[in-house]
Amino acid sequence: VTVASVVRAATLAIGDDAVVPLPPVEASFFERIRLAALGDPQDLTEPLLPDDVAPPGQPRQEFEPPAGRKLPPGAKPGPLQQAIFTVTELPRLGADGLGLTTLDTETAKALVAAQKWDGTLLSLTTLDAETAKALAEFRGLALVLRGLTTLDAATAKALAEFKGAGLYLDGLTTLDADSAKALTEFKGNELYLDGLTTLDVAAAKALAGFKGYFLDLNGLTTVDTAAAKALAEYKSQSLSLNGLTTLDADSAKALAEFKGTYLRLNGLTTLDADTAARLVPYKGRILFKELFKTVGGETPLTPDVARLVGMSSPGEVTVTLPAVTAFDSPDAVAVAQALATRKGPLSLPNLKKISPKTLSALIAKEDVEIPLIDTLELIPEPDGSATEDFVIPTEFEQRQRRQAQQQAE
Repeated sequence: VTVASVVRAATLAIGDDAVVPLPPVEASFFERIRLAALGDPQDLTEPLLPDDVAPPGQPRQEFEPPAGRKLPPGAKPGPLQQAIFTVTELPRLGADGLGLTTLDTETAKALVAAQKWDGTLLSLTTLDAETAKALAEFRGLALVLRGLTTLDAATAKALAEFKGAGLYLDGLTTLDADSAKALTEFKGNELYLDGLTTLDVAAAKALAGFKGYFLDLNGLTTVDTAAAKALAEYKSQSLSLNGLTTLDADSAKALAEFKGTYLRLNGLTTLDADTAARLVPYKGRILFKELFKTVGGETPLTPDVARLVGMSSPGEVTVTLPAVTAFDSPDAVAVAQALATRKGPLSLPNLKKISPKTLSALIAKEDVEIPLIDTLELIPEPDGSATEDFVIPTEFEQRQRRQAQQQAE
């Protein structure tokens, strides 16, 4: 029974006498749709359209398909029409991008057009210039192609056309001068080549021409003097060489000529006095991390090393020197004065021995953290000068009291 068949003069009694007829129930839109091929499910000659929206000129639909029904030009019988598309099937999106190890131009174009692709292809190991040109049309923030192990100049030139902020090519272990020069045409701010383990002078000179803010070469574990001198010609903000674990004096002198704001040497584990002295003239900030663990131990705490500590890691980050246990060298006061120039917190948690003059110079830095004075051994002045009584400044005494309360809690 359809809705239409139950339309009748229904009534509603109001009170004892009044009888009010209900309005008729209109047939649903879906009641006016005739299903195709009522007699044979395989016969799709009857279009699935309501009569009032069927193509002009067609007779009204009946239970039996009418003879001679005309279809619109190009249409197939029934509701199933043909559409022709050119498609490229892509692998499932995963943490490594798409898991692709090779890429053709058409697939690259499809990726660029895909809304959910973020520019990452970690498994891609090879790339030709034509495909690179297609990828360079990507309008995201970065192209992350860390799986590439080789790169020729033509492909590098194509990638350099990318208009985003960063190129991540950390899978490259070597780079020739022509490819390096082509990459420096990239107009973004970040060029990451952290997989390079060697870099000759010609390639270093070429990379120095990059005009973006960040040039990262964190895969280099050593750098010779000539390459260091070439890299120092890089004229932007940050030169990152965090893979270096050692540095000789001549290379240090060359790097100190870098005119950028940040020289990142977070991987250096030790510095000798001569090398430290060659780095001190640098005018920007040198960022260390591993070195702090050895200052006062394998790395001697000289005035120059102390100056480098003062130049490093500005801001709210606390620099901790766990290996410093004593200020007992003849230049101890100069060392303390250099440490006190640091713009940011400094912690010497294991300090045990210090002279009065050296202590006075050290606590002139308001945010220095040392053990409670009661636990320190005050030693004679290491330079042989007269040892004076140490008078605790009022402000420092208050800081020590707060520190003692915190430790008691």
